[in-house]
Amino acid sequence: MKNFSVTKNFKYFAIVSVLLVAVGLFALLAAPFGLNLFNMDIDFTGGTTFTYDMGQQVTGDTVQQIQQAVGDIVGATPSVVTTGDGTQVMIKTHDLDSETRDVLHQAMVDTFGLEDSARQDVQNVSPSVGKDMQAAAVKACLVAAVLMLLYITIRFDFKSGFSAVICLIHDILVMISAYVIFQLPLNMNFIAAALTIFGYSINATIITFDRIRENQRLSRRESYDEVVDKSVRQSMTRNINTTLTTLFTIVMIIILGVPSLRNFAIPITIGIVSGAYSSIFIAAPLWAKMKNSEKKKKTMPNKG
Repeated sequence: MKNFSVTKNFKYFAIVSVLLVAVGLFALLAAPFGLNLFNMDIDFTGGTTFTYDMGQQVTGDTVQQIQQAVGDIVGATPSVVTTGDGTQVMIKTHDLDSETRDVLHQAMVDTFGLEDSARQDVQNVSPSVGKDMQAAAVKACLVAAVLMLLYITIRFDFKSGFSAVICLIHDILVMISAYVIFQLPLNMNFIAAALTIFGYSINATIITFDRIRENQRLSRRESYDEVVDKSVRQSMTRNINTTLTTLFTIVMIIILGVPSLRNFAIPITIGIVSGAYSSIFIAAPLWAKMKNSEKKKKTMPNKG
């Protein structure tokens, strides 16, 4: 590992990144043209939600039973989320007429032995609300990216900030690819996951850039590539250990959690791994490439 150079192998890491983000990028570009590759939840498309008090702690088996009972009625597997103190569930499905709602309610009463009063709430989510949520998600990510760029530019330099933002976009696109490939329900969890990855990924990137800045002060005669390779080696153990300790917790949620938690934990896991990868193998080498290009332009003779 001591002789391995991330800067010399940057083109290979870049190719891997292109392959990872390709599905997500294509899905985003295709969406405006009517080709929807996402499993859109009613948070974004609109529909009907039911809230039931099950009278006992909701387990994974309970969630599966609800999905089976309701799915047979509505013709699609609904989203079931545990709420409150763990004894309530929110069932999300496409828009239903009053007759189908009554059939669904009766199925819940018969299947789980509930009282009629167990149904606590029924709401319609209009498509316009879903569009507002999509706009809010985009705005939240854009604002976060701009603030990250300003912060890192002030603390380090613009090229560091630009590299970090490119990595943030990379990580979000990788996570979007996961949503498409695994057909995870795209809902408000996506916004929470995206902003979580923004914060986590930028932390690992700042650790690397902080080491680069320190090594630049101590080794002024070394090239940008040499400084980056040394800095990546010095910070890699810390970045990997931080990533692994976080992954242990998230993976346990995937293994032991209910489906709604798994749908949140899976993209978080992919985003964390992507964030560690981009911070080590993309951000720093990209910074070195831009610095070398700037230096080359300065040393080129002026033909004017």
